[in-house]
Amino acid sequence: MSIFFGNRLNRIVRAPEGDGGGGGGGGSFDPKEFASLKEQNAALMARLEALEKKGNPDPKKDPPADPDLAEKARLEREQKDKAAKSTAEIEKALAFNMGGPEFMKANASLLPKSIESIFVQAEKENYGSATEKAAAIKVGIISEFFALEDNMKDLTGPQKLKVEEFKKLTKTDKQERAGVIWDEIFEPAFESMKKVKRAAQMAAGQNPQTDNEKALADRMMKQSRKHYLGEKNA
Repeated sequence: MSIFFGNRLNRIVRAPEGDGGGGGGGGSFDPKEFASLKEQNAALMARLEALEKKGNPDPKKDPPADPDLAEKARLEREQKDKAAKSTAEIEKALAFNMGGPEFMKANASLLPKSIESIFVQAEKENYGSATEKAAAIKVGIISEFFALEDNMKDLTGPQKLKVEEFKKLTKTDKQERAGVIWDEIFEPAFESMKKVKRAAQMAAGQNPQTDNEKALADRMMKQSRKHYLGEKNA
């Protein structure tokens, strides 16, 4: 097609020739037609070059290297580790979701009353996976628990900062961060609260105690506050 337009261009730009004595046989030169044909020819040539490049990749570029045995082994290990981690996370999430009622029953005296409704509402929702459901429940518990100032005051400075940052996140980001906040802040703080309460109950004489038991209770309380709350003088 480009040759066709090229021939027409040649005829247009060639000077008119006589017929050897007869009337002039050449057509008149039309600048507009010349410019139009020139533009069409350039466009066609560009399309042709693009098609040729597409059908003939650059021979200078090396083909993708075939991974060696060590690389293949590494990739296989990564896939297995990823699969094992995913399975462990699902099993952990299932255990957490199923243990909700028992968790509330065992810790009702230490948790805000509103947390019980979180487990109830979670059963009415549709989640894509067990891990998503567990994350949503943890977000609810963390938010309700640390909404109480009494539960914030015993946190260290960095812990308080992380909790305050967590409160400002979007719903999706909270679910992504819930596991970290749960493991690193909520669980240690909650375990400390339980140990302090048990030690206080023993010290208050709610259970018969010997002198040794009272000393043990006091020591447990101090160790708990030092370990979980970071109190240096405990």
